[in-house]
Amino acid sequence: MGAFDDFPPVTIPRSEDERKKWGWEPHEQVLLKGCMDVSDQKYTANKMGKMGKNSVMEVQMGEGRYALLERMILSWTFTKNGQIVALSTANIGRLPSPYSTPILAVIDEITAVMSEQEQEDFLDSANGPTVDGSVSMSTLQTIS
Repeated sequence: MGAFDDFPPVTIPRSEDERKKWGWEPHEQVLLKGCMDVSDQKYTANKMGKMGKNSVMEVQMGEGRYALLERMILSWTFTKNGQIVALSTANIGRLPSPYSTPILAVIDEITAVMSEQEQEDFLDSANGPTVDGSVSMSTLQTIS
């Protein structure tokens, strides 16, 4: 998959087992972005920390987790009194923990970096010569 290829969205719950485990109603679903991009990372990181007094970095993990929900949820089918609840920043803030906790767990899976084993498997599968960038740059400079 290329860097700018589309990542398909992820619909949760992904199985009836998850639905039962989480205690969600049969009609309840959430559609998440399939990948976090740099703008999402920047937004989330900016929400997670700020400079406090005397240039001391303050970490706000709750803000960062909330920002993940804001950036990654594309749509949902949650209802109140039979009516679909609009997806908004305010309503995301009202999500009960039996909903926010599993959503965040799936977002964590989506945004996870490769494990050491996955990295080794990837590197083993990447065959072919490796070009040293410094050699390429010196060759380009002499051509011009």
